[in-house]
Amino acid sequence: MVKKKSEHLRVYLASMLLFVVAIIVAYNLGVTDYINDSIFMMLILTLLFFLYDGLRMTSWIYFSVAIAFLLHNLGMFGFYSVSPIFIQWDHVTHFFGELVAGVALYNMFYSYKVLNGKKTKTERFTILMVVVFAALGIGVIIEFMEFFGYLFVGEGLGIFAHGIGDVNTEFINSEWFNTMFDLIYNFLGALFGVLLCHFGLNKKVFRKN
Repeated sequence: MVKKKSEHLRVYLASMLLFVVAIIVAYNLGVTDYINDSIFMMLILTLLFFLYDGLRMTSWIYFSVAIAFLLHNLGMFGFYSVSPIFIQWDHVTHFFGELVAGVALYNMFYSYKVLNGKKTKTERFTILMVVVFAALGIGVIIEFMEFFGYLFVGEGLGIFAHGIGDVNTEFINSEWFNTMFDLIYNFLGALFGVLLCHFGLNKKVFRKN
């Protein structure tokens, strides 16, 4: 138990270091909105650290959450305006973020013995869909944050402001299309994460208690 807590602390400190570096880079680039984002994400990661056991997290899942947050902060390099890949960066962050959410929730359901054990195919399918929908709920909270950012912060960069990443899509630039595409990528990411856990990952990587 002591060894596990020590490992958890190391992963937490490594995650904090990532965002300290992100703050320094954002400051040097002059995109200070991402400093606020980094501080906010450090607070969320700190909360998750204190909820570690209740959420049945593992070190690799916790660090995956940190990486998902960090992908958003790479927007400081202008990725939301010009994506480095063929998919809009906003949708990359939504897909990977929901993938990690699906994995984390699958692990939690598995650890609480909701998924493992003798169950019929119908029961297992139903539980898997509940996990997918639970992960989608996290994505909806993010959409709420973007909307309230639009109402109270206005135009700008980062998660608390309304910017080009809230408009661009792979086909046309439209806020309505962007929101719908966000939800589609949320669903695909959550579904992929759950299926990856169910059919791909060895169950030994999940917490049993």
